[in-house]
Formats: sequence, structure tokens, C-alpha cells
Amino acid sequence: MSTQESSSIINPSVYLNYLSTHEATIYEVGRNINLATLGALIWDILSSLPDERRLIQGGRGSTVLIAYFLARPSALAMVILSVLEQTGPVSNCRLIAVISAAFQVISTATASYLFLKRVHAVYFGSKGVQYVFSFLWFAVVCASCSLFYDAIHGYQEIADTKHCIRQQYWAALPVAFGVPLGFDAFVYYAIMHKILSVHQQGQKKGWRSFFCPSKGLPHFSRAVFEGGQQYYLITNGINITRLNFSANSTILPSYQVLLSAATVALTSAMACRVYRNLLIEALHEVHVDNRELTKPVFADGQAVDVSLSLAGEPPPKVKSCASSEGGCVAFKEV
Repeated sequence: MSTQESSSIINPSVYLNYLSTHEATIYEVGRNINLATLGALIWDILSSLPDERRLIQGGRGSTVLIAYFLARPSALAMVILSVLEQTGPVSNCRLIAVISAAFQVISTATASYLFLKRVHAVYFGSKGVQYVFSFLWFAVVCASCSLFYDAIHGYQEIADTKHCIRQQYWAALPVAFGVPLGFDAFVYYAIMHKILSVHQQGQKKGWRSFFCPSKGLPHFSRAVFEGGQQYYLITNGINITRLNFSANSTILPSYQVLLSAATVALTSAMACRVYRNLLIEALHEVHVDNRELTKPVFADGQAVDVSLSLAGEPPPKVKSCASSEGGCVAFKEV
């Protein structure tokens, strides 16, 4: 075989032939991450089907349930399209990128909406706080929409290989990733402050009693607090990493979105898990003395019907109450 024949490219349509060694490595790593994310998200959706059946049977139609059932499927669609971009064949990279961005916006907005309604439930009666967080949630949606600009101008086909890659950096990307991260932080600390401050009014030891199992928060209040704590601590690391990648203009554009699909999938899965566990815990108390009851969560010393406030419906007006545990633990008969 001649030297010219041995040095020729046997398969010129292979996309890796048009990328540098470093860029090809990042491309392959990103594809493997997206494939692993796809499998994990499918497992999460399938494993939660029995619990979701209980939610449908015991819940009420509302915007929160709609958001719940949109969060993970939209994240799944976004991950599938991300895998498709890197495995091909794709005839129109920009169109696929725009559709993927649309599903990412939907997933981010619905996952954030679940925690928006949680803030509304905890701060029941505080209209000013509710309006502030509603505005912040709207800012999350608007910031996420900047992904469309990045999808239109940042993605293109690798030569004629029917594979897509992000090849341009846009400053709007850190905004789309940073605003939801800030919203999660505000929600977490607002709920933590409210629950622990109300508990402090009923306990002389105040904040220290939370770390003592026998003298800590009331059962349901602890469930609300720990659910938000799990979500924030688990998703915070990957969200911060994704933000740092996107804000670093010295790395490859494909490197900046390396964890995008994984972050959306983990955020939506954790948001749905926290909402699902809390509502199932409330539905667990539906029969007491052969009567259907619902369990309230306290806010400003008032009993709030959890099944209503978490389902997005305005809770009924009830008299304020207090107990030695720092919150109302009475049940409301329905």
C-alpha cells in the first residue's frame, strides 16, 4: 500500500475527523453523559409510577399537578434530543437545538413552579412575599427563554456528517443558568427561615431544637424542611458547576454545555420527588376513625389545608392555632 493510500481518510463522513483531539474528547464525554442521564431519568420515571397513581387517585386537578406531570417528560424529551444531536443523523441542527431549548424551558419553569407553590403555602397570608416570589419565578422563565438565542446562533452541523455541535459562545447562557440557581437559593432560605422562626416561637431552645430528634420540629414541618434541604443540597452542586462552565469563555463552547442535560434531568427529578413524597405523606393520613381527613401545614400560626395549598388551590380560612410543638398539629375534617 502506498504512503498516499495509507494516509487517506477511509471514512470522511465520520464527525470526529473534523474535530480536534481535545474537542473530540469533550464531544464523546458529553455524549456518554447524556446517554447515562437518559437511562437514569427513564428509570426514575418508571420507578415512580405507583406513587403517581396514588397522586392521581387522591389528588385534585390543578396547575401544580399539571406542572408535576410536565417537568420530567419535558426533561426526558430534552435529553433525548441532546443524545440525538450527538448520535445523528440530524438534518437540521438549529431546529433540533431550538426544540430542545423549548423542552428545557418547560422543564425548568415547571420544576420551579412546584417550589413557588410551596413558598405560597408556607407564607400563606403574606401576600407581599407571595408576589415577590411569583415575580422571581417569572424572571426564571424569562431568563430561561434566552436559551432560544443560543440555540439559533450557537449550534451547527459538523461538516456534512449529520451530527451537531455548539461552536459559538453567547453571554446569555450564564443568565439562563444562573437565575434559576438564585431562585432555588431564595426559596430554600425563605422556607427554612419561616419554619424555624415559627418553631422558635414555641420552643425556648429555638434553632438548637431542630438538631435534637426528640425536641425538634413537628413531623410535617420537618418533612417540608428536609424535602427542600434534600433538593437544594443535591442539585446545588451540579447547578453551580454548570454555571461555572457556561460563564468560562476560555473553554470550548461544547464544554460549556457539557452538563446541561444532566442538570435539567436531575433538577426535574428531584423537584418531582420532593413534591411527590410530601403530598403522599399528607395523603397517608386520609383515614382516621373511618373519616376522611387532611393534614394541615402551619404558616403564620394558621392551619393550612395541605391538599389544597400544595395542589395550587386557595386554602380555606380557618382560625389561628398554636401548640407547644411550635405549629398547629390539628386535623381538618373534609
